[in-house]
Amino acid sequence: MKNILSKYILGAIMLATVGLSSCDDAKYDDISNKAFIAETSLSTYKSVKLPVDDFNGNVLTATPRINQPIDKVATYTVELSESALNEFNKKNNMDYKMLPAEFIDFNSTEVEIASGDVLGATQSINIKPLSTDLMSDGNKYAIAVEMKSLDGTVEVLKGANLLVGILEFPIVTSVPTINSRNNVAFTMRQDYELMGWSVEFLINIDRLGTGVGQLNNQAIFAAFASDGKDGEIYSRFGDAPIKGNVFQVKNQGTQINSATEFEPNKWYHIAMVNDGSKLILYVNGKEDISIASPNKMTQLDRNKFQLGNTDYLKANFMMSELRFWTKAITADQVKNNMYSVDPNADGLEAYWKLNEGEGNEFQDATGHGNIGKSKGTTNWTDGVKFGGAQ
Repeated sequence: MKNILSKYILGAIMLATVGLSSCDDAKYDDISNKAFIAETSLSTYKSVKLPVDDFNGNVLTATPRINQPIDKVATYTVELSESALNEFNKKNNMDYKMLPAEFIDFNSTEVEIASGDVLGATQSINIKPLSTDLMSDGNKYAIAVEMKSLDGTVEVLKGANLLVGILEFPIVTSVPTINSRNNVAFTMRQDYELMGWSVEFLINIDRLGTGVGQLNNQAIFAAFASDGKDGEIYSRFGDAPIKGNVFQVKNQGTQINSATEFEPNKWYHIAMVNDGSKLILYVNGKEDISIASPNKMTQLDRNKFQLGNTDYLKANFMMSELRFWTKAITADQVKNNMYSVDPNADGLEAYWKLNEGEGNEFQDATGHGNIGKSKGTTNWTDGVKFGGAQ
């Protein structure tokens, strides 16, 4: 029995050795080999931000790549593609328009990936400084490139052969200051019962605690249910058991505390998203933290939407681009729409740009008539810039 077992073990080792040799010999002919744009890192429908303004352009780079080297030349083109942008828009519920050709310096050329190599020459799509008319026409622009195989040697991986550059224009606006003497109350057009929702805004707060319980419960955005019903979206800086510079969101009987510790006198974009099963907090377009959320309805009363509180709010905070959605928005929507969004976007229930520049009333850009009014005297700060080339 011992000799028979030894023969089996020896045979297994020999088969394994042959297998390893065969795999090594076949590395140039891997059936999983695909071609893609290296800058996507194999992510499909990848987008990158390109800050631009009327003085500064930018560059989108696209490098043809294959997974495994082969023993022949593979030839590709990288070309501007409006159809690729349409695919991206459809997949991500976006509405970007292709940047007019007059602002793009790029001509499609053939790119070879040499035998035994995996990379072709990087293609640079140059974006020229934009006109003020284009930046103020109300549209959101992007450029999209698509990598195509000319010889079929290694086929492209669909989705990873596309790359979209999102143009980020500067926005210069006025913003209001909210504090304990100047809270804001909103009158919504209806009550809400939501399985999914999102709230986002830009905020700059001038005073935050750094110790546990210090300057806690500084309320920011809040919405509550009618008496006897179950529901709230309550956000604040600080709580008794956490630091005052940690952002907290309460919803559906649970709460989430930011991993980020915020700094005073600094602008941040914050997005709170609940898809019914997960509560996600984004900071500056990136997921900060998420937790499981009970699969419960969030009920909100039309007359119980507000900014700030009168007792615990010791700071002043400036705010811009406040939005309330009746659905869970995607990570790409959060990342790409921090400074503006289409007022007609699907699921956007209320959009307060907070850019009136004077007075105590805040208009809803969606046309739904959700009006905000401050209870005190609103101080405005002009010339605040978001996005664009810095």
